[in-house]
Parts: sequence; C-alpha cells; structure tokens
Amino acid sequence: MIKFLLNQKMCQVSDLSPNTTVLNFLRQEEAKKGTKEGCASGDCGACTVVLGDVVDGQIRYTSVNACITFISALHGKQLITVEDLKSKDGALHQVQQALVDFNGTQCGYCTPGFVMSMFALSKNTPSADKHAIFEALAGNLCRCTGYRSIIDSAMALAEQDHIVDAFERLESET
Repeated sequence: MIKFLLNQKMCQVSDLSPNTTVLNFLRQEEAKKGTKEGCASGDCGACTVVLGDVVDGQIRYTSVNACITFISALHGKQLITVEDLKSKDGALHQVQQALVDFNGTQCGYCTPGFVMSMFALSKNTPSADKHAIFEALAGNLCRCTGYRSIIDSAMALAEQDHIVDAFERLESET
C-alpha cells in the first residue's frame, strides 16, 4: 500500500499498476487536470509537481516530472499540485501572482509546470539568485514566450520578504 499526502489529504493507493505514473494518477484517478502532459518523456516540464519530504527534520520540496515518476515514489511524501496553491479564499499563491504581475504566460499550457518549479525554488531557496532561478527552471519549456517575463517574475519573487503560505503554517504544526 502506498500512503502519501495529496494536497493536504491522506491518500492510500493499493489497487493501481506499479507502472502508473503520477501524471496518470492525478488526471485519471483524482480528476486533477492542472498538471499537463506535454511530452510524456520528462523533457518539457508541463507536468511538474512538487514532492515534500522530511530531510534532517525539515521539509524539503523537490520539483519532479509527473509523467516519468511512478506512483510508488510518493510513499511517505507530500504531493503538491498546482490546484493546491491558491488559498482557501481563492487568492493566488505568491508564485502565481508574480507570473500574473509580470505577464509570464501566453497560451498558459506550460504555466502550471513553471509555477510548481518556482514554488519549490521559493520554498527551498527564498533569496535565489539568477543562476539558481535558471537552474530551477531549466526543466521547463515554453514555446510561446521568450523566457524574460518568466525569469522576471521569479526574480521579483526572490526579492520578496520571506513567503509565509499555508504550507509554511502546516510545517510548524507538524
């Protein structure tokens, strides 16, 4: 049995094929369509989700390609999707708002993946420099924009004071 947190809800999965990817699980079993399938080979980043795992007593957030990550990799971890970022009152997460403020989208297909990569970066490296931002976003492709507006939004996010969000508040309670 595979046990993990999905967007603050405990999930137990035992009846899926071991070849089920996180992407297929999210879209087919959980009806979460925010995570996109672009290439199905881990190259484009449209399917990026974030895994939270306890490392040395602290939660470490890692962005992963859901299209090539098998469901078994979730055991004992927290799976965060783009659907879970907005607050209960519907307000956008700071990462999402930064992309809006800097016009970091065009068609929007790749946006959830960029959002999740930027989320993981902001949780692990709050004052990221340009090099860290380039590294964090290296696995995300966008065919519609030059990357300037996306990079600008990530830079603005890195310049903000410490971001306190629902995930940070939950960390202190666990």
